[in-house]
Amino acid sequence: MIRLTLLAAAAVLLVPDLVPAADHEAPGPLTSVWIVVPKAGQAAEFETAVEDYMAWRAGVNDSRVWNVYTPVVGHNLNVYQFRSCCHQWADQDAYVAEANEKGFGPKFGEMVGPYVDHLHRYFEYNDWENSHWPDDESTAGPYYGVTTWTWKMGVGPGPENARKELSQMAIAEGWGEAGNHWIWLSRVGGKSTLAVVTPFSDYADMQPPEQSFFDFISDKMGSEEAAEALFTQFGAGFSDSDYTVWWHRPELSSAAPD
Repeated sequence: MIRLTLLAAAAVLLVPDLVPAADHEAPGPLTSVWIVVPKAGQAAEFETAVEDYMAWRAGVNDSRVWNVYTPVVGHNLNVYQFRSCCHQWADQDAYVAEANEKGFGPKFGEMVGPYVDHLHRYFEYNDWENSHWPDDESTAGPYYGVTTWTWKMGVGPGPENARKELSQMAIAEGWGEAGNHWIWLSRVGGKSTLAVVTPFSDYADMQPPEQSFFDFISDKMGSEEAAEALFTQFGAGFSDSDYTVWWHRPELSSAAPD
């Protein structure tokens, strides 16, 4: 399972506004995330309300860009993800003050709330050091494959060490230069999860590469046994995994502030 998951991840974020070129300082490490589920049978009304709400936020000069995504592959398709990247923790204090001043929350409740069943609130850490993302944002998406693992309790540093070793090997040995892109995300809030996100330009782009990531690592390490041990070390940290393909929805997203 871990082989196939990392193959899918490395072959192909829900953050197309990020462009961390190698010779530039990495963006902030924090992404603000809202997961919103509309009431059954009211997705169309919900989307219309979101479009109107985003237009209202633009009118009051919301200082953040919010990108919206919906799943096209996965077990729960009736969900919307709102994401704003890339911030520092201290940025959140200023944004809470802005939200209170401009009334983002009450206006959401008024305009969108009648169509909402429930929602969830998270932050995510972006691990830029062990990721490889396109310098040109236009090359990313509009589809994003997301593999999410749920951490076991008390597993120790082994799985994290293996993740970083695999990532650094991929970066140093040219897996990224071959056109493969990924970013690692760690959730703050709810279940403790780790995710890797990779972009697809279309469904054809989801075809796995001729050389799998496992074979690539095996070649670089000199044996399948050594690679197997490293993959097993990584996989030992998790109780389960999930794979979803998300689709960026620009018509529901907010525009960049002036």
